[in-house]
Amino acid sequence: MDLKTAILKGDADALRQLLRDDPSQANALIRWGVNDCVSTHPLHFVSDMLFEGKLQKGLEPPLIDALIRAGANLNFQKNGKGDTPLIGAASLGAEDVGLRLLDAGANPDLRGLFGETALHWAALLGEDRLAERLIPGADLNLKDEKYQSPPLGWAIHGWSNPPAGNQGRQRELVMLLVAAGAKVEPEWLESEDVRSNPAMLAALRPPSP
Repeated sequence: MDLKTAILKGDADALRQLLRDDPSQANALIRWGVNDCVSTHPLHFVSDMLFEGKLQKGLEPPLIDALIRAGANLNFQKNGKGDTPLIGAASLGAEDVGLRLLDAGANPDLRGLFGETALHWAALLGEDRLAERLIPGADLNLKDEKYQSPPLGWAIHGWSNPPAGNQGRQRELVMLLVAAGAKVEPEWLESEDVRSNPAMLAALRPPSP
């Protein structure tokens, strides 16, 4: 059995044995997709397979733990740019993977392909447990380079237009960001999506002192 197969099967015992035999595999890119056209770091691959429905949810924590213990690079970026494993976890709905990466010391401030952070993606997908860990110390008003929007803007968009991998807790996430001091832009309050949604409008109002 190879590393890719062990992850797909959710076989943590086999993965640990493979990594004991050759720890360098913890950072060897895995090729997958049509004609194996995609190459992904093993930590990111776990999240990819969860998103694709090829790895059963609940089997991912021991796989991530095994890779981390074997020395997997928590902040890997292909060619020094792009999505880290943490950004991958947040963008693919792999919230528990993201939490484990943070526990292990992954850098939450690194930016992905669009200049976004893991917090942007956690906001979009409504991953409030992950966002709660990412918010302290974060620049809550940091805008990505593609959409020029901070995490709160991503959360509002995800609430109005649920994305693939949606975890559905954007309301809780909006309230977390607002309570932490994220700036509420006037144009959001004036948008049809917000004005037509009383729950969203209420969530965007700062808590009373």
